[in-house]
Amino acid sequence: MEYILYITRFLYRIRWWLIIGTILITSATWWLGKQMIGRTYHTEATLYTGVASGYSMEGGGSKVDWATAQNAMDNLMNIIKSESTLKRVSMRLYARSLINGDPHKDNEYIKASNYNRIYNHLSQSPNGKEILALIDKSSEDKTVENFYKYLKPTQSNYLYGIFYYNLHHYCYNELKNIQAARKGASDLIEISYEADDPGIAYNTIDILTKEFVNEYRALRYAETDKVIEYFNSELKRIGKELRINEDSLTKYNVDKRIINYYDETKEIAAINKEFELREQNAYIEVNSAKAMLSELETHMNSNAKQVLNNIQFLNKLNEASSLTGKISEMETVSGGESPKQKEILKGYKDSLAIARKELSNLSDKYVEHRYTKEGVSKNNIIEQWLEQTLKLEKAKSDLQIIQESQRALDERYKFYAPVGSTIKRKERNINFIEQNYLSVLKSYNDALMRRKNLEMTSATLKVLNTPAYPISPMPTQLRKIVMATCAGTFLFILGFFLILELLDRTLRDAIRTRRLVDLPLLGAFPKNSILEYHGQVEKAQNIATKQLSSSILQFCNEKKEGLPYIINFISTEGNEGKSKLIEQLKVYWSSIGLKVRTVIGGKDFTPSSREFYLAKSITDFYIPEEEDILLVEYPNLREINIAPELLQEANLNIVVSRADRGWKETDKLLVEKLQKQVVQTPLYVYLTYAARNVVEDFTGMLPPYSIWRKMVYRLSQLALTESVSTLFKRKEQAKDVTNEDDD
Repeated sequence: MEYILYITRFLYRIRWWLIIGTILITSATWWLGKQMIGRTYHTEATLYTGVASGYSMEGGGSKVDWATAQNAMDNLMNIIKSESTLKRVSMRLYARSLINGDPHKDNEYIKASNYNRIYNHLSQSPNGKEILALIDKSSEDKTVENFYKYLKPTQSNYLYGIFYYNLHHYCYNELKNIQAARKGASDLIEISYEADDPGIAYNTIDILTKEFVNEYRALRYAETDKVIEYFNSELKRIGKELRINEDSLTKYNVDKRIINYYDETKEIAAINKEFELREQNAYIEVNSAKAMLSELETHMNSNAKQVLNNIQFLNKLNEASSLTGKISEMETVSGGESPKQKEILKGYKDSLAIARKELSNLSDKYVEHRYTKEGVSKNNIIEQWLEQTLKLEKAKSDLQIIQESQRALDERYKFYAPVGSTIKRKERNINFIEQNYLSVLKSYNDALMRRKNLEMTSATLKVLNTPAYPISPMPTQLRKIVMATCAGTFLFILGFFLILELLDRTLRDAIRTRRLVDLPLLGAFPKNSILEYHGQVEKAQNIATKQLSSSILQFCNEKKEGLPYIINFISTEGNEGKSKLIEQLKVYWSSIGLKVRTVIGGKDFTPSSREFYLAKSITDFYIPEEEDILLVEYPNLREINIAPELLQEANLNIVVSRADRGWKETDKLLVEKLQKQVVQTPLYVYLTYAARNVVEDFTGMLPPYSIWRKMVYRLSQLALTESVSTLFKRKEQAKDVTNEDDD
């Protein structure tokens, strides 16, 4: 309970610091806030992107890739806040402000004050006239184009400094405060901006929504256009190479007279096989004809054999052999398929028939007998011999032709072998180039589809909610700042004094005095403060004097023999108010008929004398008379040492200390020594120069006795539920007491 009361007193004591400090700092914060935190205007726009739910030519399905969609949305928001985009916004916004600004009145583009600020800043710059000449009042685009031509990344370039220095509304540090956020998981991006100029806020967002789309298209199209350009050049290069190789293959086929290599080689292989069979058959026919001729010649007589030696017969035989060879050649090689060849072949066969008939006639002239001894017809033998001879010639001719064709076929093999490998190599190279061409063509088509998809994506970038021109300013945070400052100031002052209270060793009040001095407290005497006591200081001192008198008199119940009641006033330092207390008590006690005498050190006795240091009783430097009470004022304990006998001889020892000074370690040591000296004699501490609430703990409520003062006193004493009627009763009682005091 004592600590609750202490906390209440603590809060009451610092009340003016809390109230005045909080009011002053809060007022200063409010004033500074009004000066520094101006009106701000908020505007916002909503963009529809179509990234997550829009149609895509590359998707291949209706399933949404949320990671890709989120990445795309992040890219869009980063492009919105990118330095290049904001730089374009800055240049166009600056051009629009200079073109449409009015130095005399505000308009929907810029306030007059802001226009005058930027115009004066520009005109007073070293290159101001050059830049002002770039402004084309009839065309914003032309002005921006002129600005970009003039813009150079140098420190002295004014337009470069607009964005990279701190020109209000146009610099990068302010434009990057533009907020861009995705609305949930939708395709919408919300862009917002705040500025102290409604026209600047509106036009900033208006320009940004357009420049962002252009920047996005430029970035995405530049990416795909380079890819398309690369694949297009590759297609041309590979296509040209493919045509060159194909033309080379065609020329090679023409030069080598090849129509279809694979079919021709198959045909040659078939012909080769056929020739092998025909050669074998030709060998068989030759051998068969030779054997038959040999057999026939054994049956021929000498006369018949002469036929074989006849020149005419031989000539005809050679003619028949030649015709047989030609017929065999035509039938074997050419086949006689054309009409002309058939006609020639027919002529050869007719000539052969004539030759054979003539041979038969010649052979009949030389035959003597028609039959041999074996009964075989000689005419038949000659016919057979002629026939076999022609067969032999035909077989030899066929064999020769087949062998020559075989040799020619071997040459064809030698021709086609390198041709085949060359054709295969060329075809393989053409096939490789063709596959490469098709691969590049597919990539080219994919790039075209990608670009078309980007065109569709860019087409879906639309401003769903256009920025609205802000008419009324936003509610500022000034109220919250002031409230936070008020609370912070209150807590700071409270914390400061709380720390000060914990560390401070000033006596101040009864609770701290008991804790620091470790002596019982006898009372407190008010300080001379007209403000605190409202001109009632003397009355308050009289009341405190009465309280002190009552407290002292309770110890005046037993006199020592030959001595009055002795009250010692002691202090550890000078100027503690001992003389004031003694004077007040002497006047009061004298007024009520008590005989009082004072003994003051340095006046009635010498503290540094031999008699004082060796004194064993007060009578050694004082002669008792008929007084009732003796008030002894000793010098402070830092200067003298009081004999224990003098302390023990007194009825009461009072340590007087100022309430407004700190209790030091030396004071503590002196009081501890004093406690040992007094032994059983009462030793109390008394505060002087105390505050009203400290004195009231001992005297009760001090004047003036107004209703407000009574309520404050009631709260300070934690009389929270005390009846209100007691306030008026106490007022009447207080008046009676005051009148008695006056009497």
